[in-house]
Amino acid sequence: MGRGIVDPVDDVRATNPASNEELFNALCKDFVDHGFRVKRLIRTIMNSAAYQLSSEANATNQNDGKYYSKYIVKRLPAEVLLDAMSQVTGAPTQFAGYPAGTRALELPDTQVKSEFLASFGRPPRILCDAAERTSAPSIAQALHVINGDTLNKKLTAPDAYPVLAIKLGLSDSKILDHLFLSAYSRYPAEAEKQPMLAALRKARVTTGPPEVQREVRRQALEDMMWAMLTSKEFLFNY
Repeated sequence: MGRGIVDPVDDVRATNPASNEELFNALCKDFVDHGFRVKRLIRTIMNSAAYQLSSEANATNQNDGKYYSKYIVKRLPAEVLLDAMSQVTGAPTQFAGYPAGTRALELPDTQVKSEFLASFGRPPRILCDAAERTSAPSIAQALHVINGDTLNKKLTAPDAYPVLAIKLGLSDSKILDHLFLSAYSRYPAEAEKQPMLAALRKARVTTGPPEVQREVRRQALEDMMWAMLTSKEFLFNY
């Protein structure tokens, strides 16, 4: 179904045809015939073979960026990325003037100040145009992810996941399963799990008072989560 794409998505006109006009017209007709039900249209598209294609290219489609012969890798939108970081770390973003727990996707306009959202391409909404949003990489994005306050403060928050996991007495293996499912929607592969378990075990056997041991283990968890949340697998949808 994705092969009937219009680019930009809101520029529907005779002089900007879809990549597959027959499919696009069929989707339009199906949408009208079923009472303009948006949920049904979304379900139809998401259940299609084209939508579920792998992003791994082969010899015939490696240069295709238009006809959806493979899934086109793209970075998560600014609001989705910030909300995902909040969900994995367990530390929601506080927006001035809004209740605690308000998600970036729930913000009604762009007047809410957020350097993170601005850096990652949140559109100013001056024009009613999908092309106003940008996903172009920048130095500001790299600095926000690598050493910015947004992610670091979430990881070190007093009620963030590293502190909670230690309080609950979760095993290292269970912590890894939780984090991989939360960040990547999958369990860790054996080749990933063993070195990470070794690092966590090393932090667990540190000598000293219990509070010192907990602090060392918390820092180890923070470092591991930082590596996961700055990875390509987390930042990109593919």
